[in-house]
Amino acid sequence: MANYQLKITALSPLHIGAGEELQLGFDFMFHGSSTYRLNVDQVLETHPGWQTARGGRYPLPGELLTESDYNNPELFRYVMRGRTRSSKEVARLQACIKDSFDRPYLPGSSIKGALRTALAWTGWQEVKPTLNSSKLNRSRSWAGQRLERELFGENPNKDLLRALQVGDCVGPKKAEDCLIIANAQVLTQSKGASGAPIELEAIRPNLAFTGSLHIDDTLFSAQTDRVLHFNDRKHWLDELLPRVQRHSLARIADHAEWFAGVQGAAGIANFYNQMLKAKLGANQALLQLGWGTGWDGKTFWTHLTGDEYLFEHIISTYRLDKAGRRSRRQMGDPFPKSKRAVMTLKKDRTGRTVDRPAAPLGWVLMEIKAE
Repeated sequence: MANYQLKITALSPLHIGAGEELQLGFDFMFHGSSTYRLNVDQVLETHPGWQTARGGRYPLPGELLTESDYNNPELFRYVMRGRTRSSKEVARLQACIKDSFDRPYLPGSSIKGALRTALAWTGWQEVKPTLNSSKLNRSRSWAGQRLERELFGENPNKDLLRALQVGDCVGPKKAEDCLIIANAQVLTQSKGASGAPIELEAIRPNLAFTGSLHIDDTLFSAQTDRVLHFNDRKHWLDELLPRVQRHSLARIADHAEWFAGVQGAAGIANFYNQMLKAKLGANQALLQLGWGTGWDGKTFWTHLTGDEYLFEHIISTYRLDKAGRRSRRQMGDPFPKSKRAVMTLKKDRTGRTVDRPAAPLGWVLMEIKAE
């Protein structure tokens, strides 16, 4: 077993969802420029008046708080810098994943999934899987399963990445040490920001998370290869970081060009150009994790676009344009046409406060050191 220390440092706001939507008044409240996540049980215990209806309804937990309550840490699970743009009752906030002590972490499964995508993309030309409509499953969630099996192995027991074990990565012990509120929106080159903003709990940049990574060398013996049949791809894991970096740099170059064509997004284009110029060590690679990664970061990407007619069939069959029959998209139009970004409020030349694209989501620096 080859054992490695894994370190992941956030370069831009990072959100890995917990599948939980928080609601203003029920789960969080604003005070000053911060957002307070309520300890609901403690709030209700401190303010028994919640049992008395007011104006025909019972008060929300957040409505019970007084000014002095914000000085009582027992009433709050954690506090975050920033606040959602909306202060109305409909304000929502997407929670990031945390452990039972409210400590954000990076799931090993999310990291391994991103590594798997990079290895699939870089290994495609070596394996040369046959791509046609018959290879695609009907289910959108499992569309590429047969292609994945050609790349990694015929079933989970014979999958190459059975040999790769990635643990969860943990960071600062307290949520308030690492979480911020991020306002994300969809951007298109023609219209800029469009659609409703999505508010996220996000890990702030420059935070490091540590964990472990293991490669089980015993699965690559001559004896096991008679059953598993993936010794010929062991070099994929030996070259893990260079392959991940090759995939990331291709995507970064594509994103730098795309954001250069979005009005007001020069800062994001510059962020990508800086990553292109970064000099990394042999034990480092750039990687994108979590929400906002986009279609190109979760699929076979360019390997699907070579046959225009097949690619259009894929878009139509799985409704990747999200509009179905009502879509105005024409064959040959760019896909995807949008990307997500974190927005920030800035003053324009006239002094008005406007939303501007500020940063992409989920980019990290991954470092691996042998134990």
